[in-house]
Amino acid sequence: MKILTLILALPFLLALAAAAHALIDRAVKAILWASSPLATGEPEAFTYERRVYHTADPQMTQIVAIAFGAGALFWLGLATGWGWFHGLGVLALAAAVALDLLHWERVASSANHLWFQRGFGSTVHQILIENIRDVTVQETEVGGFTLRHGTHNRLARLLVRMADKRVVALPKTDAYQGLDDVEGVANHLRLRLQQLADRQALQRSESEATAAAQAAANDPAKADAEIRRELRRLRKDALAPDVPPAVKSR
Repeated sequence: MKILTLILALPFLLALAAAAHALIDRAVKAILWASSPLATGEPEAFTYERRVYHTADPQMTQIVAIAFGAGALFWLGLATGWGWFHGLGVLALAAAVALDLLHWERVASSANHLWFQRGFGSTVHQILIENIRDVTVQETEVGGFTLRHGTHNRLARLLVRMADKRVVALPKTDAYQGLDDVEGVANHLRLRLQQLADRQALQRSESEATAAAQAAANDPAKADAEIRRELRRLRKDALAPDVPPAVKSR
C-alpha cells in the first residue's frame, strides 16, 4: 500500500513543484517589473517577455528541469522520511527562480524609446525611436521540447532596423502565447514612427511657407503682380465660365 502511495505521489509532487515555481516566478517578476521598470523618465506603453514553460530554449529547459528536480527531492523526503530532502527541495525551487531571473529577457516601448534587457540586473539597452527605420515581427519554427506544445513550437521576436541599416534582434518568446504582446510593441513603434514622419512633413511645409512669405516680403512688386494675375484669372472665369455645351432635348 505504501509503495502504491509513493508511486502515485511522484507525479503529483513533480507537478506541484513546477506549479509552485511558476507561481513564485510570476509573483517575483511582477514585483521586480513594478519596482524596476525598463523605461526611465516615461511610462511603459507595451511590453513582452520570454516565458519559461512555453519557450523552446535550452536555458528555459534547464530551469524547468531544476523545478522538477525539486519535486523529486520532496518525493525522496516522503519516501525515506529524511527531512533534509525537503530542505534541498526548497533550495532547488529557489535556484530555479534565481536562474530564471538570471536569464529573464524582456522588452518595453515608451513614447520616445525602445528598451530591452537580457537577464535581470544586466545592462538595459535603450534605442531612440527617431533612429529606427522600420520594425518586423519574425516568427520561426523551432525544435526542442515544452510541456505546453511538445516538439511543435514557434518563437516570435522583434527585428528593428536602424537608420544606418543595422538590424537589432530583440529577445524571443513563445509565438503561441506571446505573439500578441510582440505585435503590440511593434504596432506602437510603427505608430510613433508615422507620427514622427507626419511631424517632420508639417515642419517642412511650415518652413517652405515661411520661406515663400519671406520672399514675397522681400519682393512686394512680384507678389502684387502674381496677385493681380490670379484676380484676372478669377474674373475671367466668372464672366465666361468654362461650362459644357447644352444638350439638345429630343
